[in-house]
Amino acid sequence: MAFHFTLETVLRYRQSLEDREWLRLQALLARRSATLSELEQYHQLSLDMAHATAQAMLVEPTPAVEIHFATARLQAMGRQQHLLRLQLSELETAIAEQRSRFAQQRRNREVLESLRDGQWRDYQLAQRRREQAQLDELHLLRRGTKDR
Repeated sequence: MAFHFTLETVLRYRQSLEDREWLRLQALLARRSATLSELEQYHQLSLDMAHATAQAMLVEPTPAVEIHFATARLQAMGRQQHLLRLQLSELETAIAEQRSRFAQQRRNREVLESLRDGQWRDYQLAQRRREQAQLDELHLLRRGTKDR
């Protein structure tokens, strides 16, 4: 008789739940990475723009309207960076929550796997005992035929 784990369907379901939570976590981590990259790009662009504006002002007189325009662009980039930092903060919270959900699903699956492994060991032990009993019986039968 082959081994059959009666909760195999539940185990597969738990594995699918764990996989789903893992994929959600990976999506959040990818969004965080993209947000960090975008934040770094804005930061570098702001530095480059501030440096270029300062250099232009040193080389020749710059009209006030250009200075005002450059300042407005820098402020807009600063606001965008602030919004990205807020998104990043929200993402960090979501990532922490998702990690917790993923860990819970993993524990749920591991409990069933542990149960299955225990049943498998019990099955193997019972199988070895049956085989040994058959060998013992065969030995006794052979011994009985030799005595006659």
